[in-house]
Amino acid sequence: MKIIVLGFILAFTSLATHAAKYGLEPGDAVLTNCHEIYTKGVVKAKVDDGYTVHFPKNSGPIQCPPFRWHAEFVLPFQSVSEYRLKFLGGLKRDIVFQVGEPVTFRVDTDKRVVKNKASIDIDAQITDISSNGAIAVKLISTDPEAAATFWQWIGGNYVDLRHKYLELERDKRSR
Repeated sequence: MKIIVLGFILAFTSLATHAAKYGLEPGDAVLTNCHEIYTKGVVKAKVDDGYTVHFPKNSGPIQCPPFRWHAEFVLPFQSVSEYRLKFLGGLKRDIVFQVGEPVTFRVDTDKRVVKNKASIDIDAQITDISSNGAIAVKLISTDPEAAATFWQWIGGNYVDLRHKYLELERDKRSR
């Protein structure tokens, strides 16, 4: 019985700690997580289970409803010039990403946009990196199909460096 009570106390404590983890306030810059694609915005208000977030007009595309966000999907935003992706607790060499470097995304295509390819490579340049390991990029590919796919899925958002779109880039950099 004591073990069960102790388990409930620990579970409740961890939930309370998680909810207060960031303590975001109105006006704080944040990233909202939608399938490892992050949109940068500003907290407008706290609500029971999270935040109302305002996104600038050039944000997006937003693939999730952009109104109320549960706290677990809202992260504080801080810009850094370099991010080190660590693997296996430091047993494998870090992969370093820096602002200004080129990256290649491999994106599965939407048949409504690109009819003859299953995936397309998109070349971009890193313009910003968040402290949680997500990058903002600008398009440098000149192929119209790559540009259309870029604006459909990435656009002005931040992409987590662990996202499947960057698997090709991680493999290339780990050699």
